Amino acid sequence: EDEAQAPAVPEETVPQDTTRIALITAKGNVRAFRTDIQFKCDSLIFFQLDSLARLYNSPVIWNEEGAHQYSADSISLKVANDMLEQASLMSDAFVTIREEENCYDQIKGTEMMAYFDSTANLRRFDALGGASAIFFLKENDAFATVNKVECTMLSANLSGGELERIYY
Repeated sequence: EDEAQAPAVPEETVPQDTTRIALITAKGNVRAFRTDIQFKCDSLIFFQLDSLARLYNSPVIWNEEGAHQYSADSISLKVANDMLEQASLMSDAFVTIREEENCYDQIKGTEMMAYFDSTANLRRFDALGGASAIFFLKENDAFATVNKVECTMLSANLSGGELERIYY
């Protein structure tokens, strides 16, 4: 006897599996390029559930437009709505901000938290533990002063990629 077959369900009506969670791992000379930010590291783990990308073994992140560079022993990036929201630089954190071709503000700390705006430009950072910094200051549209700061904690707000206010 012939068994009655159920009619095929069109693919469009099959509900999407919302229980799938993306996990991305990469090893050995990992590089990623976007228009707003780029990075390189030795290994990467991205877990969609917590939206964290973990970069290991001397990662370096840079933003060409804002001329910022971030490095540490390991970095965790929080991504929300396909945009970089914050970075946690763990152990030997170092940030450079290009002021001009030969002038770079430099911030170093044991750990650092960096917060980004919607265009992936740095808007705030907090350096924790043994923080030190070198900042170039402009007077009459020319760099005239270099400030060196050593403290236990240093925070700064930026606007349009420029240092606005520093707390230590």
